[in-house]
Amino acid sequence: MSTITQLFADSATPTGNLRTLELPGLVLPTGHLVACDPLAHCDPQPFTQACPAGRYPVYLHRLPTENRIAYAELRLSLATVVRWELAVTAEQDPATLAADEIFGYPVSAGLGCFMDHPTVALLAQHDVDLEVQLGDDYVSYYDDYLAEHLENDALAGSEHCLLQPYADQENQVAVFQSGYGDGFYPTYVGLDAAGQPVKFVTEFIDVATAAS
Repeated sequence: MSTITQLFADSATPTGNLRTLELPGLVLPTGHLVACDPLAHCDPQPFTQACPAGRYPVYLHRLPTENRIAYAELRLSLATVVRWELAVTAEQDPATLAADEIFGYPVSAGLGCFMDHPTVALLAQHDVDLEVQLGDDYVSYYDDYLAEHLENDALAGSEHCLLQPYADQENQVAVFQSGYGDGFYPTYVGLDAAGQPVKFVTEFIDVATAAS
């Protein structure tokens, strides 16, 4: 977490020569935030550190010399972060972790995301609807829907997009490449002096380690 603290605690723009891309505001209808692999997950649960419902920018911070996303940041405000903690779900107790252990989410599709918890079910329903629509031509949600959006919004190899599965519903998913691909990645939440979340940051690549 030390790198997260150094990069994201004091400024709206992280230090460390990261190259930053801003996605359009992500709508969180309930404020119950989920971070997960959007294609390969098992009933992801929202973080206990909830945020107000609203629309918030997502920033993708890429390595200075590679088109790899090191950090994905959901920014709720420009308040000063006074402390950081691991973002956890109701089933996760940080007190049970050893010093070198973390909670996070597994990635096996090379992608991570932020979304509102009810959007998880909508994304699954959209996949079902797509399969019914395409019939025997259906291959997978990635091949038949997501890949096209990622390719259209790709920036020099850093794949990302903001999905809205149903045009008549505001629920969205901010999808982005997970660093070097598959792995297990933690999310941290920065809190202000009143204990309110300021930003959530998923770490895919520790730039301090990558630079060493």
